[in-house]
Amino acid sequence: MWSDSMATEGWALYAEALMAEPQSHRPDGFYTPEERLYMLQSKLLRDLRVRVDIGIHIGKLKYNEAVNFISANLDFLPGSCQDATGGTDQRKKVSCAAAERAVLRYSQMPTQAVTYRLGKDEILALRRESEQFLGDRFSPQAFHLLLLKQGTIPASYFKDEFLREIQATARP
Repeated sequence: MWSDSMATEGWALYAEALMAEPQSHRPDGFYTPEERLYMLQSKLLRDLRVRVDIGIHIGKLKYNEAVNFISANLDFLPGSCQDATGGTDQRKKVSCAAAERAVLRYSQMPTQAVTYRLGKDEILALRRESEQFLGDRFSPQAFHLLLLKQGTIPASYFKDEFLREIQATARP
């Protein structure tokens, strides 16, 4: 199990998404418009990392293509990073250097980027199933407390027992 496991990193992404969920008095969640933009840019970076992680390790994306891909899609600076090294565009140079660091990290750690997203998706699926199962008896607080009690075990390993336990906590 990674030290930054599906459960741990998945929880972090889930918590970030939870903060963005609409509330009755805050239709955009708890983020200010500026914070929301920053959160969306961070989400874009993580999604790009997943594509790079998978693309490199299945042989569909070469290292330099991955660097160019991140620079072009995260910072909206098209063009080759290999051509930018001798150029005068400082923004492209900085973007390419950051993209290079990201690609180096994920090229050396297969599946690490993917575990973040899989962990979040597992938690969201468990929450949806709990909500459907319990209907109006569903309590986000009870769900989150029970989920955190599981520790750093991915949700798919304890799903059935979790649903039994959450049902028991929802009984009057």
